[in-house]
Amino acid sequence: MVARRGDKIRNAVSTGVRCRLQNDSMPNNPGRLVYGTIAVGALLAAESARQETYVETVFAVAITLLLYWLAHSYSEFVDRRLEHAKPFSLDGFAEAARHELAVLVGAAIPLIVLVIWWVAGASLGAAVGAAVWTSGIVIVGIEIVIGRRAELSGREFVTQTAFGAMLGLLVIALRLLLH
Repeated sequence: MVARRGDKIRNAVSTGVRCRLQNDSMPNNPGRLVYGTIAVGALLAAESARQETYVETVFAVAITLLLYWLAHSYSEFVDRRLEHAKPFSLDGFAEAARHELAVLVGAAIPLIVLVIWWVAGASLGAAVGAAVWTSGIVIVGIEIVIGRRAELSGREFVTQTAFGAMLGLLVIALRLLLH
C-alpha cells in the first residue's frame, strides 16, 4: 500500500518531529508561561496606584515573582525527590529551577510593559492597567500559538482559545472589581 501525503504528515506530527522543531523556541514548560502571566496580571490587578510608586510597584512585583518562581521550583524539586527517593542537593534544585524559568518569562512581558509606560512618563494607574490588559492578551496569544502548533482546528481550537480568553478576562475583571 502506498502511503498518502496526509498519512506521512500525521505520522510526523504523532512522532513529535514537527512539534519539536516548531517548539524549539518555546520553553520546555509552556504551562508555566501561562502561570507566570496570570500571576503577574493578578498581582498588578490588585495594585493600588494611589498608594504606591513605580519603584515600589516594580520591586514588589519582581520580589513576588521571584518568590513564585522559587516556590514552584522547590515544589517541583520536592516532587522529584519524593518520586525518586533522593536527598536534597543544590544541583537537583538548580535543575528544577531551570525547568520552572518559564514562570519568569511569562511574567516578564506584562512587567516590561509596566516599565515601558513608566519610562514614557505615564501615570502608574495607566501603566498598571496596560500591564493587566497585556497579561490577558498574552494568555490568549499563548493559547493560539499552542493550538496552531498542535494543528488544532474548528471546535478544539476555539475551545482552547476561549478558555485562555476566559482566564485573561478574569485577570482584567479582577482589576475592574478592585479599582
